[in-house]
Amino acid sequence: MQLHFKSPGTRPGIYPIVKRGGGLKYLSFTIAELGGSLSEYSFESGEEELSLDSYTGAYEVACEGPDGRWSAEVPARPSLRAAHPMVYLPAGCKISLRSLNGGARITIGGALGKRGVKPAVIDGQQIVSKSVGKDNWTRTVHTHIADNIPAAHLICGETVNQPGGWSSCPPHKHDRFGDGEVPMEEVYYFQTDPPQGFGFMRLYTNADDPEPFDYAFPVQHGDTVLIPRGYHPVAACPGYTLNYTWILAGEGRTYGAWKDDPNHAWIKQP
Repeated sequence: MQLHFKSPGTRPGIYPIVKRGGGLKYLSFTIAELGGSLSEYSFESGEEELSLDSYTGAYEVACEGPDGRWSAEVPARPSLRAAHPMVYLPAGCKISLRSLNGGARITIGGALGKRGVKPAVIDGQQIVSKSVGKDNWTRTVHTHIADNIPAAHLICGETVNQPGGWSSCPPHKHDRFGDGEVPMEEVYYFQTDPPQGFGFMRLYTNADDPEPFDYAFPVQHGDTVLIPRGYHPVAACPGYTLNYTWILAGEGRTYGAWKDDPNHAWIKQP
């Protein structure tokens, strides 16, 4: 199974990375690069609820469903370090994305949804931003879609690694029930500042896992990594801020329902 997808670049187009039920069980993920001859993209959410995140340019999103038409404008992102609005859209909608004043890169994460939830732009104080960890594994976590949205499955946000810093540490996983852990898949979508930067991500299981694996991926600006299971720490190259959008869905919907690698949990100790 392919887990690491290189950036599709900046050419206008719609780039499906993974479909729910085909590669991942619970999640879908698409990159929409709007601009030039493709300034607008229309589609239907169908059975899926969606999260939209954006990285370049402003855009307008419109959603037409049983409760009528809803629309909003999302401004251009000034920085990869600061929290930026995310959009939640329910199942059963006709959706239109339109770039404003040039191009716009928008990611579309999806999971099995439900009807009747109101679309929303999550911005400002609705975003829960926290500094997490210590020493060279201090990072900023922005949580956009969690208990504040009555979604069916999605939990979404962004993590910002300081240059040379680590995140998702201690390495943790969420792939089975027990000890507070809930099975949830995840997608990481990476951006770096400056954009020629890179980082590394390790994706691995316990050695005694019935189907063990251990992968290391060099991640660059615009890359995507799928996390069906296993531990998944991330490191940024010195000099480069590393931002990744994270999208969770699975058997439950509880942020923090994960288990640290027992070999490395000791780093939390004072």
